[in-house]
Amino acid sequence: MPRYSGPWNREAAAHLLRRTTYGPRIDEINKASKDGLDKTLDIVLGSYEIPHPPLKYRDGYDPAVKLGETWVNTPYIGTNKYRNFSFRSWFYNTMLLEKKTTIRDRMVFFWINYFAIHGEHGDARSVYQYVKLYQELALGNLRTILERITIEPQMLSCLDGTLNHKDNPNENYARELMELFTVGKGELIAKGDYSTFTEKDVVALARALTGWVNLDFRYSEEEVPVAAKFEKSYHDTGDKQLSYHFGNQVIRNAGADEYKVIIDILLKSPNTSLHFVRRLYRYFVDYKITDEVERKVIQPLAQTLVANNYEIKPVLRELFSSEFFYETEIRGCIIKNPIDLLTSCLRPFREYEHVDWIDLRYRYEMGENYSGYCYSMQLDFQQPPTISGWKAYYDGPQYHRHWISPALMQQRYWMVKKVTGRNFHIDNNLLPLDLHSFVQSLTDPHDVNEVVKEFILIFMPRSVDEQQFLKLKSWLLQGSSEMVWSTEMTGYLAHPNNSSYVRPIEDRLYDFIEKFFGMAEFQLQ
Repeated sequence: MPRYSGPWNREAAAHLLRRTTYGPRIDEINKASKDGLDKTLDIVLGSYEIPHPPLKYRDGYDPAVKLGETWVNTPYIGTNKYRNFSFRSWFYNTMLLEKKTTIRDRMVFFWINYFAIHGEHGDARSVYQYVKLYQELALGNLRTILERITIEPQMLSCLDGTLNHKDNPNENYARELMELFTVGKGELIAKGDYSTFTEKDVVALARALTGWVNLDFRYSEEEVPVAAKFEKSYHDTGDKQLSYHFGNQVIRNAGADEYKVIIDILLKSPNTSLHFVRRLYRYFVDYKITDEVERKVIQPLAQTLVANNYEIKPVLRELFSSEFFYETEIRGCIIKNPIDLLTSCLRPFREYEHVDWIDLRYRYEMGENYSGYCYSMQLDFQQPPTISGWKAYYDGPQYHRHWISPALMQQRYWMVKKVTGRNFHIDNNLLPLDLHSFVQSLTDPHDVNEVVKEFILIFMPRSVDEQQFLKLKSWLLQGSSEMVWSTEMTGYLAHPNNSSYVRPIEDRLYDFIEKFFGMAEFQLQ
């Protein structure tokens, strides 16, 4: 694909960060603009830390775990209902409290949607384990993650792998492995033939996958690892004949490694690389895949994936470096999912280390609230609606519009208004926006024109016309003059603890933020 040759400025940098990270801050945008495209991609696609595991944050529960310690490897003894809340809170806090500029968390949600495992099929320890797998392999190898997820306890439970016995093969995982995770389901061209696999292939793969079962860890009070094992006596050792879609290959008995043989065969199909790249494209770029996009973007990226032995990072780097990714019509073409909406209106403002009361319990209760808000907007990351994931990423022609029914729009506006409001609180403790730090981070807070420009840069996917700009400026000034704004800003920055200096600026900012985030454009990225 042609490499991007347009201007590398703050607008281009902001577009890249909006699509690859959650809620980019102005300092991250400025740094990316200064560093250039290649160095920014080195950072975004570079090394990252695995978040520390979730903790016990409430007294009166879980006698086997001390307050402030993790429960992820501890048996279930006594009352443990808080663990699910702890996990959910941890998930949202890892995104909102992340200081490094990294694609990690956006890739984690890509995998959550890609494999779409229902969390209800396991205790909190196994749910944490498969999300941790996505964190570890966020930018890893497609072969590796397919191998790992195939025998992951949570997947074995969700798609009935534990019930897949040689005497009674269960086809659920075999079908989804092909239809959703590898070659994709093509057009029905004959009875039982979907142009990428056949029903006979489903039967063959189901037989080849027999033998894997979970240890009896679920809600156990004993020291049972959250793991799966291979039961040799449950495995079908006979030959499995595949269709012409896979060169009529015969899978011979490979015991505990037979699932790896399957994945190797599926990866060699050209349909797998094409299917995977289309999923990446719809997630990061646009839901519309035209014939031109298929020819100029999807096919070259699929070739890159295969040429790099299914390493994902080179594919993403080529995509994010391409001329196509920065085209004007691509910017703002995606409707934010609820996680994007939440992080985009909070992370640019939050400096939690400056808030004295953010201790263990409140930090987790904060995450609980954020989890609840996204749930109310129909995104429960533990409960994808189907094994295909959320409709926004596969159900055309509506795609991302699934996030914005009239009722959901009301909920979205209410959530943004609530969490960015002056009186937002957690358990009777105020959690206001850190407006002072935010204003200090702007290039020239004394110039109201520059303040409005940088609000647009940070929070809008595209620039606005002159009429819109003047409207935004009037919202911020509220009938005052630019000179008065500059004078009040001088006092605000010099006296952050004096309400007589703070109130004039922050009253305007809170009113402005409410109106600004109420604009339709803020729903886009």
